[in-house]
Amino acid sequence: MKGIVFMAVALALLSAAALAQETELGGKVRSGQEVTVPAGETVRGDLYASAGTVRVDGRVEGDLVATGGEVTVSGTVTGDVLAAAGTTTISGQVDGDVRVGAGQARVEGRVGEDLLVGAGQATVAPGAEVGGDLIFGTGQMRMDGAVAGSVLGATGSYTRSGSVAGSERVSVRQPEEQPPTLAERALDRLRRYLSILVVGALLLWLAPRMLQGAAESVRRRPLASFGTGILAVVGVVVVLLVLVLVTVLVAVVLGLLGLGSLTGATAFGGTLAAGIIAFLFFLAVAFGAQTAVGLALGRLLFGEDARSFVRGFGGLALGVLVVVLLSAIPVVGGWLEALLVLLGLGALVLALPRRRRRLAERAR
Repeated sequence: MKGIVFMAVALALLSAAALAQETELGGKVRSGQEVTVPAGETVRGDLYASAGTVRVDGRVEGDLVATGGEVTVSGTVTGDVLAAAGTTTISGQVDGDVRVGAGQARVEGRVGEDLLVGAGQATVAPGAEVGGDLIFGTGQMRMDGAVAGSVLGATGSYTRSGSVAGSERVSVRQPEEQPPTLAERALDRLRRYLSILVVGALLLWLAPRMLQGAAESVRRRPLASFGTGILAVVGVVVVLLVLVLVTVLVAVVLGLLGLGSLTGATAFGGTLAAGIIAFLFFLAVAFGAQTAVGLALGRLLFGEDARSFVRGFGGLALGVLVVVLLSAIPVVGGWLEALLVLLGLGALVLALPRRRRRLAERAR
């Protein structure tokens, strides 16, 4: 590709000096608005052409180096072709290599050796033949011809209905994901709000005292709740690691003792316990923590007497809405949501001992 750029610059400079005379060095260098090698003409040796349109319908017994808006080779080139153009079409025969840098490149004829293409769109048409390897870097690539060697390339879109005799290694780049629209973001926040609200309503119905205790911890002991939330995250990670390690060690020991049935049961039990802990932790982080913070915010508006289900649900709905809106703030929303999750998680953990004490008092 560096050679293509170098020759393009060199020929562009030559074309400025050749406006008065369109040929130099005995016809070896040609420039102007249009350079044509008509059918029946033979250029003996290399040809360097630079023009708005370069067309070779005749025969070049050597290499062809061409730059322009459009380069077309419908005749024969016995050497190599090096082209840099807006559009390049090879519909004739090239005995050597073809190296193309173009916006659009199309090969319809025969390339005797390797074909190297760097283009926005490239096509090896049906009936086209490549005697060597096909190497490309393109935005779109369509390969419907026949390649006698191997194919190596990178592209954004690759379509092949032709044949490849050797290996084929094509890397297809995935398109960049488009950022979500405002409507999509709003719909995502609405889904998030409804999911937290449903879980919060269930907790308010099934475990009202625990949830109200967590909300009270958020309001009256925010620092203790936040610190407990951090410790809870670290503790769950440590417990899961220890549980997995102990399960593996016990299973290995049982296996060495020849207790195969116990080994399987131990592995299953340890995996099941780790899965349950991880699932409960996910529910607490994804829904329970925001519910506790939302109820605490709601009770600030509805007052201390918001202990009935109806008033509690109204406060919960309003508080959770505030939490969801805070998490949707650009840039800082994610950090705010993380802080609120730690606050609510710690409050839930602090509410558990109260729940156990009440259950113990009832049992007495």
